[in-house]
Amino acid sequence: MTNHPVASVTVARAARLLGVPLIAVLLAGCGALGGGGDATAASAAPVRATSEASVPPAADAQPSQEPPTQDPSAAPDDSGQGSGGSGGSGQARTVAPGGTLADGDTVSAELTRAGQKDTFTLDLGGAREFYVADMRCDGGIKVQVIAEIDGKPEGLDNLSLCGGNWVFKLSKAGGHRLEITGDTNVIGPYSFRLATVKVRSFPVKLGLKIGEGSPAGAGRLAAGGEVHRFEFDADGASAIKVLGGAGSCLAIEMELVDAAETSVATARQPIPLCGYELPIALSNGDGRYALVIRSAAAKTGPYSFQLVRSD
Repeated sequence: MTNHPVASVTVARAARLLGVPLIAVLLAGCGALGGGGDATAASAAPVRATSEASVPPAADAQPSQEPPTQDPSAAPDDSGQGSGGSGGSGQARTVAPGGTLADGDTVSAELTRAGQKDTFTLDLGGAREFYVADMRCDGGIKVQVIAEIDGKPEGLDNLSLCGGNWVFKLSKAGGHRLEITGDTNVIGPYSFRLATVKVRSFPVKLGLKIGEGSPAGAGRLAAGGEVHRFEFDADGASAIKVLGGAGSCLAIEMELVDAAETSVATARQPIPLCGYELPIALSNGDGRYALVIRSAAAKTGPYSFQLVRSD
């Protein structure tokens, strides 16, 4: 599940006291992603966000305008499949406990007795990072990923399966399995969807209008788990703006990071795709940066915007 560290509240308060725009504070050091919200052991204990999108930045970082109304034609595909589906076939499968989970597969099952453990073998096709998205249960049901090499959890264990989304990163060699268990005497139904992280990078220049097919392959998150990086050179600019953001406004978010940052599936402090046109400081000065486009809930959908200089 994509989450935001509690520390962001402290940052927001400090920004107000110092009179510094929150976005400038959050992007200090060019907004290096710290993996906040993933399920690795190094992550702080996260707070769950909703399954539709990440929690937006604090209110004092928002422009003073009404939120945009999403065009119904740009609504996200709630299945998260796009053109991906199971193993890239475009056809999602519903997998029963004891089966093998691949990209795009869904699970809808039930713990029917106390102490029951449902297991799923993971077949990620070479991916090492994946979302467990669209999680649903009535309470007290947990999920974890176990490495077959030592029988121990990868990252945090016994994470709630009851709402939101998690991102798991595999660091151990060999096979892995996903386990579903209940708290003491807890039974009940549960469901979720698996989507592998698929990062695509596009070199661009400031001033370019980005939309579906421009550049080729951009403008739409076509499969659940897709993340798009738009890498650009500051070219002397001290800040940028993202103008005319449109598309799947409720499902897709943005974040500025240093171009060297490779962990882009989870966000430290994303900003909305639509309606946010405040300057974003390029805190590391001249150099290369990347604007990351992702869905915190591994949804699909279109997006468009123009990336311009702000100074």
